[in-house]
Amino acid sequence: MTMGLRAMHGQTQKWILKLACSLLWLAVVPSSYADDVNFLPRAESHTRETDYTLGSIARQHITLHVPPGYELDAASLPAPAQNEAIELRKAHWTNSDSKNERLIALEIDWQIFVAGDTVKTIPLKNLHLQFKRDQQRLAIDVPADKVIVSSLLPARIDAEHVKLYPDAPLPEWPLSDQLRQLAGWLFLLSAGLVYMGWYLGWIQLPQENRMPFRQAWHGIRRFRQDRNETRMQAMRLISRAVDQFAGYAVTAENLPRLVASQSAITPYNDALKRFYQDVQQAFFAGQPVSSSLNELKQLARTLSHVEIS
Repeated sequence: MTMGLRAMHGQTQKWILKLACSLLWLAVVPSSYADDVNFLPRAESHTRETDYTLGSIARQHITLHVPPGYELDAASLPAPAQNEAIELRKAHWTNSDSKNERLIALEIDWQIFVAGDTVKTIPLKNLHLQFKRDQQRLAIDVPADKVIVSSLLPARIDAEHVKLYPDAPLPEWPLSDQLRQLAGWLFLLSAGLVYMGWYLGWIQLPQENRMPFRQAWHGIRRFRQDRNETRMQAMRLISRAVDQFAGYAVTAENLPRLVASQSAITPYNDALKRFYQDVQQAFFAGQPVSSSLNELKQLARTLSHVEIS
């Protein structure tokens, strides 16, 4: 009887001692740590299961519930691997805090590098995620989600499935319309080339017989040697063309009359003055022609534009 009382007394003392230690621990340890003990971390994972084949990306959405202040340790995520059936490509997460917990939205992209000859279910990777806050650490295990991967090959290959499709018929091409359009473009191109050749003096048309400046330019273009004799011939051709254009013999004295009556050559008044001064020195004073053959060609060509503009 005495021994029983002593044992009961000893158990009572141990219970009182444990109670005192618990009260002392609650008084010393921060309340946040006490709340962490009562908090149950958990994870929710979701991945689209179907519509995958070799090389597809499966995105896993994970929602993590952890105590406030905990940060996801990036080192606990799988490293991007090489030459594996399921490889991590990238991971991204965001945090949102409430009064009692922190919500971590984690997205992981897995690339599938395995496919069989039939449709099969393939698991992704198990995750052992770790979180840290100061010196405290927390771990959550996330079981692997599963995806259904289809084969790149057809379910069966027989004579019916390997038969080639007939060639598609060629579209009808209205050849007559195409030929008419081609002829129209060729006509426009030919007309443009003829006009450019005529404008540049490569082609002479019958109506140019009534264009004295054009005739003078064509004559001067044949001169090759820049000598005083050829310059004199060029000056005669230009002077004769001016006389034909005016309808009377034009000299340095009556040149202003021509310019006043023909507004088309007004822009060339200074060039014509220099020309007729050179004519007087060369034909009446016996002086050599001061203008070069190229200058005389350019003057004849410039005056010819009056007749075609």
